[in-house]
Amino acid sequence: MYAYKGYEKYKNEKLSDKASELAKLKDGQSPNTLFITCSDSRICPNEMTSTKEGELFVIRNAGNSIPHERSSQGNADAATLEYAVKVLGVKEIVVCGHSHCGAVNALLGGVDATELPVIASYLQHLNELKSLSLEKKLSPAESINENVRFQIANIKSYDFVQKAVDNGLKIYGWLYHIENGDVEVLED
Repeated sequence: MYAYKGYEKYKNEKLSDKASELAKLKDGQSPNTLFITCSDSRICPNEMTSTKEGELFVIRNAGNSIPHERSSQGNADAATLEYAVKVLGVKEIVVCGHSHCGAVNALLGGVDATELPVIASYLQHLNELKSLSLEKKLSPAESINENVRFQIANIKSYDFVQKAVDNGLKIYGWLYHIENGDVEVLED
């Protein structure tokens, strides 16, 4: 088991130094940031933000996406957003897209629904992005940036998010460049 060997290394080299910090976390969490990013294995949220256990609340999925409020019933990511904002009271939300995003590239290039029916179905909630990208003849990189903006708009579609924004919640869009590790903060 590859992952367990990594855990053993972590346990042998780092765990004893973290024992007191981890013991404090048993009673709850109070992360400052909800970090929404892609499931892509090349992104390590805690490492890239220099945060420890308990400091980031993370949603990871294909395309760092959150459904619009009108289509969120029963969605785990929407439920996690609600929990982060209403229960944990995060102070900021970061939507972190990344260069070379497979989800956006699949959306633009098309997916064989007979071979990958679940992926094809999942990508349907990004059809508005696809339409905009085709209409404006956006490059894949430009479409990835637009996806971050679309996800921020989706997040803002929730009444509880709007209320939190009115009370000081900040929402940021990032683009992580896999090829060099740079982060670009996207303007609205």
